[in-house]
Amino acid sequence: MIKIVETFVGDPHFQQFVDFPQRIYPVGSPKFAFPEQIPEKHLTAHYLVLSNGIAVGRASLYSNPDLSYQKHVTCTIGNYECQPDDTYAAVLLEKLITEAAIRGANYLIGPMNGSTWENYRFATSHDHPPFFTEPYHHLYYHGQFRQAGFGPLAEYFTNRDTSLTTDRPDIVQREKALRALGMTVRPINLNRYEEEISRIYEFNKLAFKTNFLFTPISQSAFCNKYASAVNFLNPAFTLVAEDDLQNIIGFYFCFDDVLNTSQKSLIAKTLARHPAPKWHGLGHVMGNLVVRKAAELGYESMLHPFIFSQGTSTRLSESFSGKNYRNYLLYGRPVFNHLTKHNFG
Repeated sequence: MIKIVETFVGDPHFQQFVDFPQRIYPVGSPKFAFPEQIPEKHLTAHYLVLSNGIAVGRASLYSNPDLSYQKHVTCTIGNYECQPDDTYAAVLLEKLITEAAIRGANYLIGPMNGSTWENYRFATSHDHPPFFTEPYHHLYYHGQFRQAGFGPLAEYFTNRDTSLTTDRPDIVQREKALRALGMTVRPINLNRYEEEISRIYEFNKLAFKTNFLFTPISQSAFCNKYASAVNFLNPAFTLVAEDDLQNIIGFYFCFDDVLNTSQKSLIAKTLARHPAPKWHGLGHVMGNLVVRKAAELGYESMLHPFIFSQGTSTRLSESFSGKNYRNYLLYGRPVFNHLTKHNFG
C-alpha cells in the first residue's frame, strides 16, 4: 500500500525524511561528501511517500512570495529524492502539484529548495567527477519530472579551463582604462571579514537583481551563508574592486576544489560587477587577475560553475578557454493545466 504523509521537525516520520538518501545512494557516494542542508526558509511542508510503511520517496514544497515566473504565482519542489520507480514518483509529484494549486500557485518549479540561494537544478550527466559545492542526484530524476508534465525551464552549464591563459591584449587594455577611471582591485580583508561581507551584501542586491529567478535575501541570512566560507577563502582569489570613492563595483569569490585530489583546481564561485556601462569589462579584468595568480601558484585548472545559458557569464567563461564540463536543467510546469485536466475534465 502506497501513501503520502506530511511531516515536520519533531514528527515521528521526520527522521525517515532526513535519512532517506542513505537508502538510495551507496556508501561513499558523492551525495554524502558534505552534510545535507534542508532549508526551512519559505517551507510549506515536507512529504514522505511510504510503501507498506517503508520510505520510497520524499520532497518538500516551498512558497517564496518574492519568486515568480512570468508573473505567475510560483511554488518550488525541493529536497527531492525517490526510488527508481515511476509509480512512487508519480504519486509524489502529483501530490506536490495538487498542494501547490491549493496554495494558489499557478506555476511549479523544481528542483529548487525555495530560492536560487539554495540548491537547485539537476545535473544531466555524471561523466566527470563532482566538484566542491556541486549537488549530486540520480540521473533518472529527469525522467520522473518529465513524466509528471514538467519541461525544461532553464539550462545551465559548468565549464573547465585547463589552459589558464592570461593577458589577452584587449583585457589588458581594458584594465588600464578602468584604472584610469579610478578602479582599484584588492584582496578581501579577512581581518574585517564581517564588515566586508556586509558591504558585499549591499552590492550584490544591485548586481544580481536582474538575474533569472533572483529573489532577495536578508542581510543576516547572507552573512550567515558566507560566515562558514571564510574557512575556504584564499584572499589571493577573493577580490574586491572599488571606485575612487571606495564604493564596491566588483566582487570575485573563488576557492579550491577540495574534492579534486588529483590536481590543484580552483572554482570561480561568484563574479559580479556594477551594471553601469562605465564598468563594462570589469569581469574580464578581475578574471584575468585571478587566473594569472592561479597559474603562478601552480594551479592546473579552473571551473566556471552553474552558468545560466542565457546569461552574460557565458561569454566570460569562453574568453578564459572554458570548455564544457557538465550541464544542468531546471524544470517547470503550469499548475493550471493540471487543474483543468484533473478537476474539470
